[in-house]
Amino acid sequence: MFRPLTAVLPVAAMICVSASALWANHTPVVSLTYLTDVPNQKTQRFDPNAVVWQTRATDHFDIYYTQQGELDDVARKAERAYSRLTLDLRHQLSEKVPLILLPAKGDLPRNEQEAIGIVRASGAPDRDHLLLPLEPRDRRATVLLHELTHLFQFELVANSRVPQWASDGLADHETRTWESADLVKVRAAATANAIPALVSLSDSDRVWGHAVFDFIAAEYGSRGVKQYLISLGDSTLSDSDIIRATFGISAAEFDGGFRRYVRMQLIQRSVVAPARGRRFHSTIGRQGYFLHRETHCCATSLRL
Repeated sequence: MFRPLTAVLPVAAMICVSASALWANHTPVVSLTYLTDVPNQKTQRFDPNAVVWQTRATDHFDIYYTQQGELDDVARKAERAYSRLTLDLRHQLSEKVPLILLPAKGDLPRNEQEAIGIVRASGAPDRDHLLLPLEPRDRRATVLLHELTHLFQFELVANSRVPQWASDGLADHETRTWESADLVKVRAAATANAIPALVSLSDSDRVWGHAVFDFIAAEYGSRGVKQYLISLGDSTLSDSDIIRATFGISAAEFDGGFRRYVRMQLIQRSVVAPARGRRFHSTIGRQGYFLHRETHCCATSLRL
């Protein structure tokens, strides 16, 4: 179990969704990040089979690309994101990450068939993938952090029982940014004395999952974050048992500390990410696209 840190330092973060697709022998899951407008269906789309793919290896990534221009920046930011997650989650991934670069966000796959087509055309192996558009460039580092967090989570929690609010909340937390609309929601709930109890959170409570992991990191440190994530995947533990096993306190005590954190620290945050338009759960229109080979319960899924 973990005891609170003597210094309480607020942390911050970011979002995700998924749909499943079928490989020959296993079932991957596709997960997207940063919802924006749906691509214009009339625009000619990128054809992954009509270009020459090249590969660049870094310490932790094999990058598949067709344009050289942004390669150095992507490689640098991907390795930086990996280093931060390795430090935060005290874990090294067992394999290199295939990172597939596409020209623009409108070229992201709209369904599992397109995703599989891009992966196979690029020559990437059939395992976990990160598909990233080169345009737009803004918040590229944040997209990489968010999606890599999911990859780390899937490897740390082999049975993938982590609830969606926690999966998305952890990824948001790791980016150290808050969407302005999310912070407004948290402030409104705090003002109305409507901060939810941990055991009441459901799949749609991504914003509160973000806040929960901010609180755990501030109160118990990165070891607490990792242990809580692992405990969430333990099917033998109830929600209340998870809290006591991880932190040595009751669920009611945890909720009390969480509410105090939200009122005293989180709602005082002034540095937030700009609003990025409406959000919705679908398989279309996010800036980052994560293809995972296993079925999991951490996002809105389309089971084929």
